[in-house]
Amino acid sequence: MTVLRRVDFGLLYLLQMLGHISVTMVFSLLPSVGRTAGIPDVLIVMTQSLSAMAWIFVAAFWAGLAARRGRKFVILLGSVGLFLACLLTGGAIWIAVEHWVGPIAGLTIMMVGRSLNGGVGLASAPASQAYIIERIPRERRTVMLASLASAQAFGTVIGPAVAPFLIHLPGVGLAGPMLIVSALVLLLMPFLFLLPHDGPSPGIEAQRPAAAAPAQGIWRMPAMRGFLAYSTIVATAVLGTIQSVGFLIIDVIGKSPDAAQPWIGQAIAGGAVATLLVQLVFVPLVRPTPRTMMIMGPLFAMAGVALLAAHPGYGAIVAGIVIANTGFAISRPGVTAAASFVVPLSRQTEVAGAMMSTASIATVVGPVLAVSLYTVWRPLPFLLMDAMLAVAFIIALVLRRDESRVPVTDGLVAEETAPLT
Repeated sequence: MTVLRRVDFGLLYLLQMLGHISVTMVFSLLPSVGRTAGIPDVLIVMTQSLSAMAWIFVAAFWAGLAARRGRKFVILLGSVGLFLACLLTGGAIWIAVEHWVGPIAGLTIMMVGRSLNGGVGLASAPASQAYIIERIPRERRTVMLASLASAQAFGTVIGPAVAPFLIHLPGVGLAGPMLIVSALVLLLMPFLFLLPHDGPSPGIEAQRPAAAAPAQGIWRMPAMRGFLAYSTIVATAVLGTIQSVGFLIIDVIGKSPDAAQPWIGQAIAGGAVATLLVQLVFVPLVRPTPRTMMIMGPLFAMAGVALLAAHPGYGAIVAGIVIANTGFAISRPGVTAAASFVVPLSRQTEVAGAMMSTASIATVVGPVLAVSLYTVWRPLPFLLMDAMLAVAFIIALVLRRDESRVPVTDGLVAEETAPLT
């Protein structure tokens, strides 16, 4: 097994963190951008849905390319896509809020930028996950995937926390956060070339002869159906909740969209801190099995989302987000690790891509559905998310695979025999 160097993990960690910073910045900025530019709430939210739809269409292509050309090749392409997507999204926000173009024109350009993010920028995420899985033993998989997931949590903390400051950059306003992220991705890209080269996935040559039976698609595998359904449900609840919270805060505190931006950022960052504590403290110390995490996660998330449904004040909103994010942070690495045990190493990119596609499906459905319901009755989207999380809890109880019960036996600290160097 090829060892995973700490510097390689660090580079992939930074790339994932920047990618998620851009996503959480977009989520926190969309309510303010839409209402400042005169774009209806549901339409502005659809920009993220297009990003997800783009990923759904190209996920299989990137998985196949990673298997044929290697994970590093796709990671590099993904970083280029992320840079261009952030640059175009920032530019679209700039001209829309300054009213240099009409609301529909600004929205159209923004949709192109987010589609580029989904079509190319997201390609590095499953490739990075598979790159790491191929270089670590299976008993460390849950901790390592939770650690990689913490990059997203850091991004969720940093994005909303710094966005209120970056929107005051002279001349760019609300576009500042996305333009800064694009510059940071550009600075990181040369260092990604330092990643060790990898070739085709193990066993890929054996699958090429015409006489060989075609591999069963990940989405058609009976053993994967429960994991994919669970992941889709939880991701829908995550995204629907996060997107609705921004509008809820604006309406509850009664401030203008610009003035509400720090309040939105603080609330989302508070939830992200809870995510970090789960993924960097709880998982390494408690060492739960993936199945245990799948069962525990929805219970915490349901409690937090129920608090949001109660139409509370700002303090209760923050508490609800923190509790809900605790549950989301437990469940998502759990299902990712459990699903990775179902297939061999040669198909890890396919599994990672399929799990990302569940998030993409959720991005298409979750925010638009939640915000649409929010315009009808404020508690309605949160009540729906609670019902969905109850279904995820039932799925976790029903799923029983011995492979997903392998406990975590060590942490991130490298030992003499550990492959992380």
